[in-house]
Amino acid sequence: MFRSSIKLFKVFGIEIRLDYSWFIIFALFAYYFGFSYFPSVLPGVNVGTIAVVTIITVLLFFASVLIHEMSHSLVARSRGIKVERITLFLFGGMAQIEKEPDNPYSEFIMAIAGPAASFVLAFAFGMIWLASGQYMVIREPARYLTLINMILGVFNLLPGFPLDGGRVLRSIIWKVTGNLKRATYIASTAGRVIGFMIIAVGIFFLFTGNFLNGVWLSFIGWFLQSSAHMGYRQMVFEISIKGVKVRDVMNEDIVMVGKDLTLQEIVDDYFMRYRFGRFPVVDSPENGRFIGIISLNDVKAIDRVEWEQTKVGDIVRTVTENEKVNDSMEISDAIKKMSKNNLSHLVIMSGNKLKGIITKSDVMRFIKLRSEFG
Repeated sequence: MFRSSIKLFKVFGIEIRLDYSWFIIFALFAYYFGFSYFPSVLPGVNVGTIAVVTIITVLLFFASVLIHEMSHSLVARSRGIKVERITLFLFGGMAQIEKEPDNPYSEFIMAIAGPAASFVLAFAFGMIWLASGQYMVIREPARYLTLINMILGVFNLLPGFPLDGGRVLRSIIWKVTGNLKRATYIASTAGRVIGFMIIAVGIFFLFTGNFLNGVWLSFIGWFLQSSAHMGYRQMVFEISIKGVKVRDVMNEDIVMVGKDLTLQEIVDDYFMRYRFGRFPVVDSPENGRFIGIISLNDVKAIDRVEWEQTKVGDIVRTVTENEKVNDSMEISDAIKKMSKNNLSHLVIMSGNKLKGIITKSDVMRFIKLRSEFG
């Protein structure tokens, strides 16, 4: 999702992004407010004013969603958890929090912060609603924003993971049982049940003529139950690799290639023989000074008629700092680093020499073997 998004700005050092799917919901809200809701509650108001009120209301609604997510993020940072970005998308907002809380208390206050912010916003807009008197172009948007923030706060308190209420539930079960895995299972199961219930309501609306709300509720229910399922699987995965270091997974039996080989030679003698997707390149077999990585895609980018004349050193890609890790790094952090930087491998250095290499395939093979041996 984050790669198909637009960077807007930073708030408190947290990057704010718009996923492309956000424009769909923005258009739907703008259409609803501009052509249905405000024309009905603001009769006699000219089209230009309706358009301005519509745009401001929609933007304030999404600002409310952003403040909700920002509350989670600021509390997380106060607990020493890094938050890189918040992305607004079709179903609301999502904060990219670097890791799960370390204890039930941190989980609880991080989770409750979002609904609390929504209720504070509902109170603020409610005060504007009450104070606006007969100024209907202010009163009606304030009324709607009051109600929508109340709904946002209450909905997020439903006790199903990954909703905030589900995280509150998980924190309580975690505290009582001392078992994060069991707490996540119970909270995510509740989340899936709630998701299926919302889907059922959406289907009921579809068959009773309320098509738009039916479709919308069905999508929300589907998103909630699938997120709950994936959340539990992710937790089981993280528990299974807890304590595993890069040194436990990295491949130290490395086949290296010299920079003076031609592309034809590396294809015939290395890619076809070893069937690896990439090879480390060294200055020479004698000194073993690491230069970079050459992949199958790098070779394929060169016209085949030039393979005999083109040397590996001519196209080798220098390894960036993002691709380098220490062998004592947790494998979970290495996986996150690969995902964050869209990498398929990481390298482990010792001075200017290559100590080892790790790929996503290495990690998956290790995890599969680890699970098979219990």
